[in-house]
Amino acid sequence: MLPIQSIEELISVSYVSAIIARSGFAPNAISSDFGIDLEVRHIANHGNKRIDLGTILELQLKASVNWQLEGDCVVYDMDVDAYNRLVFRRENSSRPCALVLCCLPKDETAWMHVCEDELKIKKCCYYFFINGVESSNASRKRLRIPRNQLLTPESLHQLKDELYMGEIS
Repeated sequence: MLPIQSIEELISVSYVSAIIARSGFAPNAISSDFGIDLEVRHIANHGNKRIDLGTILELQLKASVNWQLEGDCVVYDMDVDAYNRLVFRRENSSRPCALVLCCLPKDETAWMHVCEDELKIKKCCYYFFINGVESSNASRKRLRIPRNQLLTPESLHQLKDELYMGEIS
């Protein structure tokens, strides 16, 4: 039996991959864990063939039951080392990377419901671009993710447009 953290991670990869696929982009799972879990790849039509135009966004996934809603934000205490790696990456990479927080219910029996008519995964995912300086905290860095940054097929298209317009770096 897998440890619960591995199950959370695999559910988040599947959940986010489904959102990426539904958006018309292609999810690409990264096998080596150097801080990136998925790429969002832009596929276009060229005549009657498809062509990969490359990665438009990279994603670091975090799945957790340890989150809470406070007004217009989702509050999540992120491991400070993972946070600092995203800060370092933002300053040293030419490609943007978003943190995607997969918020799972505390009761693991509520994470997923499967029947003939549907597959339902609860709760949802939010995206967040780390902005700022490395933290000197000992273990955790508190993030406040705006709830309007819900990861959906539509929000992925909006992010692509913002990236192409240079509004996100």
